[in-house]
Amino acid sequence: MNVVGIIAEYNPFHSGHAYHIRQAKELAKADYVVVILSGDFVQRGEPAIFDKYSRTQDALNGGADLVFELPVRFSLSSAGDFAYGGISALNSLGFVTHVCFGSEQGEIDSFLEVAETLDQEDNSRSEFNTILTDKLKNGSSYPDARAQALMNIIGDTDLDECFFSMPNNILGIEYCLAIRKLKSPIIPLTILRDGQDYRDATNPSMRRYPSSTAIRAGITQSNTPHLTLNDFSDIISYRFRELLRDEAGSSDRNSVTEAGKDLSGDIYGRIKNEIDSFTCAEDLIEKCRTKAFTDSRLRRCLLQSCIGLKKTDNSMPYLHLLGLNTKAGHLLKDLRGAGIDEQEGEAPSGTVHILTRLAADLPRLDSDARKLYEEDLFAADIYRYVFQRKYRVTLPNEYQQAPVVVDR
Repeated sequence: MNVVGIIAEYNPFHSGHAYHIRQAKELAKADYVVVILSGDFVQRGEPAIFDKYSRTQDALNGGADLVFELPVRFSLSSAGDFAYGGISALNSLGFVTHVCFGSEQGEIDSFLEVAETLDQEDNSRSEFNTILTDKLKNGSSYPDARAQALMNIIGDTDLDECFFSMPNNILGIEYCLAIRKLKSPIIPLTILRDGQDYRDATNPSMRRYPSSTAIRAGITQSNTPHLTLNDFSDIISYRFRELLRDEAGSSDRNSVTEAGKDLSGDIYGRIKNEIDSFTCAEDLIEKCRTKAFTDSRLRRCLLQSCIGLKKTDNSMPYLHLLGLNTKAGHLLKDLRGAGIDEQEGEAPSGTVHILTRLAADLPRLDSDARKLYEEDLFAADIYRYVFQRKYRVTLPNEYQQAPVVVDR
């Protein structure tokens, strides 16, 4: 039996994603499709435009069989951490045989070659960081500097700079590298990305496969209930004023910059200089942007600080089940410690817990795992609070939510 995994945001789900699911299933000759889905906050440093349960419903209707939440410490993070978290989640399940990602390259051999070189070089990351820093100091933009640093490390290759700078290719390299680092038996596959360029925000109505950027742009101009980064402006303003107060009363500046996973001293300094003229989150991003600090990183810093995401371990002791096709439910029955048909008692060390009913499942986690899940719980609470405040509605909390179930 083959099971193919997909790591996704579906922000929002559209026809291109349904195409990816069909192609992944065909390419892997898979019986089932498992999706690891970003929760309420996504890798580009924004709240998901729709909540995770709505997007799960769309994914199941679009062909997915199981949908698990990618913990927020991975979903609201850099490409490397995002990819590592997604692969780690798929690997922890034990029954996923393949992973399929879209790319601008469309050929898996290139990704395997680059990942092998990076993995073999023990000091490749430190060398990469040194070259990256030098390129940024010399005026290169972050994407260009990153591509040039990777080319320097890889050495003689037929791949051009474009390969190393395209966003889906970047993630593809990180997926393959994560598989190697985890010594995972999962087989990576890729399909050529088709349709509107992901950065193209023009009207997607005439496109075969529109971009999520274009669809989001249309949603923000409509009356459809949704959230954007600016909806979190008050929380962001309060949080950074709180950090300024803490800094004034502390001799240890590191304690302040450690308030966010990607919050460096330089970024904190720029935010500090602009906080008195703060009007909204996007305006702050505009004022703090540099070639070295991309919009995505700045947005992540703002939200990470609000949620309290710090540098942490990369373990995967649990997975939160967001939804399932009933025909795939049997895949979970062999997982010791699962929230479905589980035996009494705790799962053995190293076994992933599947969370389905939080009131019953959370007590089964050890203290370290519960502490990690509290980050996800807090992130969900903030997202729910902002949505309720914006639209004057009441939504169920995580303890009241059940996985989305379809029968097809």
